[in-house]
Amino acid sequence: MMFSARRAGAAGIRSILVYVTSGADNALGENVLKLPLLLALKQAFPAARITWVPGTSGSFFLANHLAPLVDGRIDEFITDLDIPADPCAAARMARRRGHPIVSRHFDLIVDTQRYIGRTLFLRRIPHRRFISGTWLYAWSDAAPPRPLLRRPPALADKMLGLAAAATGRSITVPNPIPIPEPWRRRAAELLPPGRVYIGLSPGAGNKDTGKCWPLDGFITVARRQVGRGRVPVFFLGPDEREWLPQLRAAVPEALFPEECRAGDTPPISGPCLVTALGEMLSVAVANCSGTGHLLAAGGAPMVSLFGPTRPEKYAPFAQALICLKAQDYGTDDIAAIPHDVVAAAVERHLAIGRAARGAAVPTSSGMGEAPALVGAHPSR
Repeated sequence: MMFSARRAGAAGIRSILVYVTSGADNALGENVLKLPLLLALKQAFPAARITWVPGTSGSFFLANHLAPLVDGRIDEFITDLDIPADPCAAARMARRRGHPIVSRHFDLIVDTQRYIGRTLFLRRIPHRRFISGTWLYAWSDAAPPRPLLRRPPALADKMLGLAAAATGRSITVPNPIPIPEPWRRRAAELLPPGRVYIGLSPGAGNKDTGKCWPLDGFITVARRQVGRGRVPVFFLGPDEREWLPQLRAAVPEALFPEECRAGDTPPISGPCLVTALGEMLSVAVANCSGTGHLLAAGGAPMVSLFGPTRPEKYAPFAQALICLKAQDYGTDDIAAIPHDVVAAAVERHLAIGRAARGAAVPTSSGMGEAPALVGAHPSR
């Protein structure tokens, strides 16, 4: 059933449970994609206390590395709720007397995963309203209002569709996402206004997954930016530090804002600084990676490069987005994406400019700019 606008309002919603997974919470990019869902729920239900279930192991990014971006919106993390995916095992666990979560009550439960067993277990928790996309919202008290899709291809739209189902309406979510002022000030110190900064993120979690466009491609794009009077800005993860000497030698004009000088110990660093730096960029080029998602969340117009992963699912939540995929060149090998095509995408973003980010940007992959809206892709 669909909730009326009155029933889907904020009145009476004082507690929310958001269930993510019972597995490892170790994917930075997917955690970034859940930030708009959190923002939407907090905007719709400002008085609600939010309990977040991020998994039972891993880095717990929203509780730790990304905590400044959460900015107190999550009141409680539960990291020991291990629900079986098997329906029979989940049912036995739900019937077990004395399980602490089953003895609690939540006004709203939002189930972000699609394992049937876990969905049925979560429905056993006392609640007023239950939202789940499992089996096209078959067990949910509401589905995303028309014309929004019940199963959009993009993870970002999936998350935001859940919020639309919970509220009965689409909610505008800001991009850049709210960034605490200390991080914004630090970003402005590292990339002072007045220059055109082009972000380049050549890594992707595990460099051996085939998700990384060749490093010489990033160097070529960086050199072209230097020739046009722009400043290349490289972002390197912990596993990519070995590239630093090569990049410094190849592009001496480039900046590496995450690198500390000798004796310099800035108190503000890490993934949240990357997000804040994204706000200072005119364009960013990134593989399908956590860093790419951070830069997109910070407001950088994105050129996102895809090899074995699918942009239809893993595209970042960005104001302005051009996705380039290897399949358009007859292969899954990301190296097939030509340097000239990436450079042309950078020029296209720059030509459109920040003032025109709301306009659709057609690309060779058939994907356009994704509006920063809950459930951005309407049904066709």
